[in-house]
Amino acid sequence: MDALTDLLGDVPPAPAYLLLAAIVFAESILLIGAFVPTLTTMLTAGALSRAETLDLALVILVAVAAVVCGDALGHRTGRTLGARLYTGRLGRRVPAAAWRRARGLAERRGGQAVFICRFLPVARTVAPYLVGAGGLPYRRMAPYSVLAAVLWATAEAVAGYLAAESLDRVISWGSRGVLLLSSLAALVAAVIALRHWRRCALRRHAVS
Repeated sequence: MDALTDLLGDVPPAPAYLLLAAIVFAESILLIGAFVPTLTTMLTAGALSRAETLDLALVILVAVAAVVCGDALGHRTGRTLGARLYTGRLGRRVPAAAWRRARGLAERRGGQAVFICRFLPVARTVAPYLVGAGGLPYRRMAPYSVLAAVLWATAEAVAGYLAAESLDRVISWGSRGVLLLSSLAALVAAVIALRHWRRCALRRHAVS
């Protein structure tokens, strides 16, 4: 999966946006969602925006669309499967702790669970399925899905952007520091060489 993230910086912008959408959407799929590196992907996309390889606003928009579509698919699947969601082959492969956390939130909060779980790894994958299986209409879940997607995508993409900016500053400061130290070292070496030359000259003059 990390190879897919690395690929973001190696392809033109249009395929990069499609790849970003595919990776973010894939996190919504049971079984594989827990293994999808969305955090790394979003940070990378944000950093590429800093380098002007991608557009930050478009990165956020693409990620939001992928999250909302993934949540909608999860809700529809959960609504279709009902109780079979937990006992089916795919459901049994999801960690029990993730089911418990998301199910507890879904029972207490309904559509709000999708918003809360968006910021919890693994739980964000299963929450829309649970809300759908609980019978909550999609129209009541959708506003929470959209709001959570906007906040999540913005936070992670901007974090990557700012991290890249900080790295640029560190590199810039580091380069200046190296130049300054090199200049000081050259100056010290010149002073030492000059003093050594003067001592040698004085010795030769004394001998003569």
